Amino acid sequence: MSAALVIACEPESAPVEVNLQAMSFANSEWSAPVNLGAPINTAANEQGPSLANDGLSLYFGSDGPGGSGSFDLWVAHRACLDCPWEAPVNLGAVVNTAASETGPSLSADGHLLFFTSTRAGGQGLSDLYLSHRANPNDDLGWEPPVALGPGVNTPASEAGAEYLQDADAGTVNLYFNRAPAGGTADIYAASLT
Repeated sequence: MSAALVIACEPESAPVEVNLQAMSFANSEWSAPVNLGAPINTAANEQGPSLANDGLSLYFGSDGPGGSGSFDLWVAHRACLDCPWEAPVNLGAVVNTAASETGPSLSADGHLLFFTSTRAGGQGLSDLYLSHRANPNDDLGWEPPVALGPGVNTPASEAGAEYLQDADAGTVNLYFNRAPAGGTADIYAASLT
C-alpha cells in the first residue's frame, strides 16, 4: 500500500514560520518530509493542508499576497501524482473574507468543503463552516458558506475539521478540535445526518 501525507512544519533554518512538506508511506514506513517548495511555499505562512483523495488537488491556508484577509484558502493542482504542483489559486470572495479562513477539509466526493473562520457573526473565537459546490472540479463554484451551528460551534475555538463518511456502515462523522480562550484543545466528534 502507498499513501501520501502533507504536513505543515515550522522549519528551523528557513525565514518563514510555517510551510508545507510531503511524506509518502510505502512498505510500512514513512519517508522523510520533503519541502513542497515553490509555487506552493512562499515567504508567507502556508498551513492546514488537505490533500484530495486522488492526490491531485491540495487545499491549504496562506497569509501570502493576493488574499482577502489575514489567512485565505487556496488550492493547487497537479496533472499526475509525480507531476509538479501548479501555482495556487485563491478560492475567491465567496469563501474567503477579510477575517481568517484556514484548515480546509474536502469530502471524499469533492462536493463539500469544511473550514475554520474568524468571520463576523460566528459563535466564538473561531467557528467551523461548510461550503458546497455542484461540480467537484470547479474551484470557484463554491456556494456561500454556512456555520455549522450551535451543535458544533461554541464560544470557544473550533478548528481542524475532518469529515469522514463510511458508505458501508452508513455513518457520517465530523471530527474537530475545540479549545477555550488560552486553553488546550480536545478532540470532538459529531454524527451528521
